[in-house]
Amino acid sequence: MMDKEIILITGSSGYIGRALAARLVEKYHVIGLDLGVPDKKIPNVTYKSLDISSSKNIENVLDEIRDEFGTKLNSVIHLVAYYSFSGEPSSKYQEITVDGTKNFLSSLRRHFHLDQFIFSSTMLVHAPTQPCEKISEESEVAAGWPYPQSKVAAEKAIREVRGDTPVVYLRMAGVYDDYGHSIPVGHHIARVYEKQISSALFPGNANHGQSYLHLNDLIKAMTLLIEKRKELPNELTLLLGEEDIMTYRELQEQIGSLLHETPWPTIRIPAFMAKAGAYVQSRTPFMREPFIKPWMIPFADDHYELDMTKVRTNLNWAPEHKLRDTLPKIISALKENPERWYKEHKMVVPALRSLITSDYEETSYRTMAILNVFLGIWLFANPFTFGDISRGEFWSEVICGILITVTATLSLFPTLRWVRWINTVFASWLMFSPLIFWTQSAAAYSADTLLASLILLASAYTPSKEPSAPNELPPGWTYNPSSWRQRLPIMMLGFTGFLLARYLAAFQLGHIPNAWDPFFGNGTETILHSDVSKAFPISDAGLGALSYVLDVIAAAIGDKNRWRTMPWMVILFGLFIVPTGVTSITLVMLQPIGVGAWCTICLVASFVMLIMVPPSVDEVCASVQFLRRSVRSGRSFWRTFWFGDKEVEGEFVRPKLDEGGVPYNLVASTILGCWLMATPGVFGITGSAANNIWISGALITTFAVIAFAEVARIVRLLNVIFGAWLVISTFFIGEMDLGAKLHSLIIGAALIALSIPRGKISEHFGSLDKWVRWTPLDVARWYQHRKTV
Repeated sequence: MMDKEIILITGSSGYIGRALAARLVEKYHVIGLDLGVPDKKIPNVTYKSLDISSSKNIENVLDEIRDEFGTKLNSVIHLVAYYSFSGEPSSKYQEITVDGTKNFLSSLRRHFHLDQFIFSSTMLVHAPTQPCEKISEESEVAAGWPYPQSKVAAEKAIREVRGDTPVVYLRMAGVYDDYGHSIPVGHHIARVYEKQISSALFPGNANHGQSYLHLNDLIKAMTLLIEKRKELPNELTLLLGEEDIMTYRELQEQIGSLLHETPWPTIRIPAFMAKAGAYVQSRTPFMREPFIKPWMIPFADDHYELDMTKVRTNLNWAPEHKLRDTLPKIISALKENPERWYKEHKMVVPALRSLITSDYEETSYRTMAILNVFLGIWLFANPFTFGDISRGEFWSEVICGILITVTATLSLFPTLRWVRWINTVFASWLMFSPLIFWTQSAAAYSADTLLASLILLASAYTPSKEPSAPNELPPGWTYNPSSWRQRLPIMMLGFTGFLLARYLAAFQLGHIPNAWDPFFGNGTETILHSDVSKAFPISDAGLGALSYVLDVIAAAIGDKNRWRTMPWMVILFGLFIVPTGVTSITLVMLQPIGVGAWCTICLVASFVMLIMVPPSVDEVCASVQFLRRSVRSGRSFWRTFWFGDKEVEGEFVRPKLDEGGVPYNLVASTILGCWLMATPGVFGITGSAANNIWISGALITTFAVIAFAEVARIVRLLNVIFGAWLVISTFFIGEMDLGAKLHSLIIGAALIALSIPRGKISEHFGSLDKWVRWTPLDVARWYQHRKTV
C-alpha cells in the first residue's frame, strides 16, 4: 500500500513532463514513462521505458507497474505525441498520437482503476478567428495541418474507448518559460537578433496574434486538475492560455527594442513571395536550414484569442505570467550567453559570423559595405569614360561593377555579411583583367588597380572585437609582432615596391616609350623584352605590382592583436610575402644567367621585397604557436584558424635581454652576398663559374637578410653550407684565374666564420627561444660537458 497518491506521466523526460514531475513529486508518487530512461533522473521519481507505438510493450510496462504499485492510479497525464515542423503528413501521427493514445488508454482501463485521464491537446484544433473574437471550448474545430489534426483524431479516439473514465482534454497555447524554450518565439527572436532579412517581412496581418502559456502557469493548472479531480465533470474540455495576447507587430517591436534598442519594422509582403523565398532558402546549399517553411505561410497570421471563462469557473485558475512581461528575461538570457541560448533552443549557431557583435563592429561592417556600393557604381561608370579600351575590358568592368554593387548591398544585412567575401573574388579579377587584356589605356590600368585595391580592402576588412584592447604579447614574448609599429614599415615597403613594379609594367604594356636605368644603359628594356619575360602570358612586372598591392592590403587588415584574432590572415600574409620574396631572388638570378643583362629598378624592387620578409616572419611564428596551443587545449583547429580566440595560457612576459643591437655578422654576410653577384664582372669570370657565383651570391644575400629577424636567426646557418659550397665549387665548376679562385676561397671561409655566431638577441619568443638562441657551439659545449661528467 502506497502512502502517497500515484500520478503517472507519459513523456516524463520532455520539456513539460520533466517540469511537471519535479513539481508533483513533492506531494505524490510519480511514475514517469518515456521512450527511454533519462540520464539525469529526478529524485524519488520511478522511471519506466515505454514505446507507445507498441501494444505489446504497453501491456508489459503496465503489468510491471500494477505488480509494483497495485491497481489504483489517481491521475494519468498523457503528454506523449508526435510533432514535426516539416508540415508533411507522417504515419507517426497515427501510430503515436492517435493509435498509441487509444491503445494506452484501453490498456490502462484493463489494468487499473483510473480516477482521471488528462490528455494534452492544443488550441490549434480550433479554427482561427479575428481580433476581439475569442475562442471558447465550444468554438469550431478545424485543424489546419497534421499536428493539430492528429490531436483532433486522438480526442475522438479517447471518446471511443474511455467508457466511464473521467477525462480532461487540455487544449493548451504554446508554452514558454523565462529562458524561452518556445520554438516559434525562439526562432522569431533569433531572426531579429541576427538581423535576418526575413525578420522584417511578414506575409499577413501583423495586427493578428496568438495566445501563449508560461510553463509555471501550465504546471499550476495541471496541479489543480489533479487536486480538484473529484469535483470536475466526467468529461471536460479546457482551453489554457493567456487572454492578454501580443499581436505580431507588438511582438516584433518589443523584441527589436530589447535587442537593438529600436522597434523592429514589419513589412507586409504577398504570401506567394514569402512562399517563394522560403522555398529558395530551404534549398540553398551551405546555409542553415531555415525555420520558416513554405507550408507555414498560410498560417502565419492565424489569430488565436482565448476565452478563459471555463477554466476560471472549474479551477479558479488564471495565468500569472504574460509573454510581454517575460520577453525581457528571455532576451537577457540570450544576450548573456548567445551560444548556450541557441543550444538550449536546439538552433544552429551561424557558421560564418559571430553571434556577438558590438555596435563598433556593426558600424564598421556597414561603412565598408556602403563604401563598396559606391566603388561598384564608380567601376560601372568608368569604361564609358575610356575611349581606348577593348570590348572585353569594357564589359568586364561593367559586369564587375554591377556584381560588386549588388553583392555589397546584400552584405549590408548581417545574415548575408559573408557575401562580402565574394567581392574579393571580383576585386582580384579586376586587378588581373588589365594584364589579361593587355590594356592599352594607362588610365584604365590605374583606375582598375586603385578600385580593385579599395574594394578588396573594404571587402576583407574585419573590425576588431576589442577595439580598446591594449597590445597583447604572445606568451613568453617581449613584444607584440602584430602591432602597427611592426606592420606599418612593411606597408610602406610594399607600396614602394608597387610603384617600382608599376613603372616597369607601364613600359611592358606600352604606356611609356622607354624604361629608364641609371647604371645599366638599356638593360631594363632588354630584360623586360627578353624571352624570359615573354614566357609569362601576362606582364610579369604587372604581376609583381599586384603582388606588392596584396602585401600592403594583407598587412593592413586586422587589429593590433591579429596574431590570435585573425590567424588565417597572418598565415595568408606570410604566404604573400615569403614566396614572392623567393620569386624575386629567382628573377634576380635569371637576369645575368638567362638574359645577360641587369636591371637597376628590378634589383631595387627585389631587394625591397626581400627586406619585407624579416619583419613578417615573427608574426607568422606567433600565430602558428597560438594555433598549436589552442589545439592542445582541445579547441577546434579550423574554428580557431578562421575566427581566432582568446589566449589559452594567459600572458606572461619575459624581460628583454641587454645584448640587443645590430648583428654585424649578418650585415657583413649581406655585403659579401651582394659583392659576390658583382664579382664575375670585376674578375672577368664567365660561363658556369659565373653562374655559380651569381646564384650563390643571391641565395647568401637572401638568407642573411631573413636572419635579421631574431625569430628566424637560425636561418643564417644555411650560409655555412653555401660558404662551404663556394670553397669546394671553386675547384671543379668552370674556369677562373688564380686571383678569382683565391677571392672565392676567402669569401667562402669568411661566410662560414660569420654565419656560425648567433649575433645579438634582445627579444624572447616563447617556445621558439631554444631554436633562436641555438648555435653550433652549443654542440661542442654539450660534448665537452658529457666528456667531463
